[in-house]
Amino acid sequence: MKYLIANSTAEVLEFLKEAGGTASILAGGTDLILDIESGKKKADTLVDVTRIPELKKIEEVDGFLEIGAAATLTEIQKNPLVRKYFPSLAKGCKTVGSSLIQNVATLAGNVITAQPAADAGMALSVLDPRFVLVDEEGTRECGVDEMYAGFGVSTLDSGRTLMTKIKIPLPNKNEAASFQRLELRKSLSLPMLNVAAMASIKDGKFEWVRLRMAPVGKGPVRAAEAEEWLVGKEVSAETFKKAGELALENANPRSNPLRGSKEYRESTLPVMVRRALLEIATQLNVMEG
Repeated sequence: MKYLIANSTAEVLEFLKEAGGTASILAGGTDLILDIESGKKKADTLVDVTRIPELKKIEEVDGFLEIGAAATLTEIQKNPLVRKYFPSLAKGCKTVGSSLIQNVATLAGNVITAQPAADAGMALSVLDPRFVLVDEEGTRECGVDEMYAGFGVSTLDSGRTLMTKIKIPLPNKNEAASFQRLELRKSLSLPMLNVAAMASIKDGKFEWVRLRMAPVGKGPVRAAEAEEWLVGKEVSAETFKKAGELALENANPRSNPLRGSKEYRESTLPVMVRRALLEIATQLNVMEG
């Protein structure tokens, strides 16, 4: 296997073209290397992108927070801009694996692996992110749902395409987000369930809500029924309870011998939705937690 270190995005594309689709982008590699060793994925060439300065940046640009695709989860969770604008994303990054994994794993990789319960990707999913992708045909952007092809299957071909950054629109003063996780232990454990939410609240009512759940389907699943019902509703415990019940309409959790039965997850999911919405209301000083 070849191991190539790229110093620019142009060089990455050159390496990928030369490999003819048999290469793979390497940033953190916390999942990729294991997948190659197990035979789940194949790659004749690894292209290391961690030395490219522009892929490590985390900066505020024209109303967006831009996170370079090679920025590690540790760098993201400790970044003052991330903590200022999106504390829920910092929380999601901090729950992945362990500190050793967070020191090398990336947010971009957490999305590209397409695991339905990937914590950082889940926390990100409700923030309306745009993923900037480059290949030999040019640059394009895509949204969250365009990234997931199936369970653990991404639409992105890492043998031909490079993600350069993630763009997140900065929140207005009446907007906030939250991330909830249910786990058997605090580290080195996939979640039993996680829920992410973002909402705008004005005059004590929800203007709009984004609500996603996992692992209850392909990628971060939208609780569309609850989202639509919440618009215009008063912020209250009763509203949160009804939203939690409606979230089940879009959830299809599976039983897992290590992380809980389908029935347990279905009984717990509404509680997590309530907590996510309450946390948002508390952040915006609409209710007390």
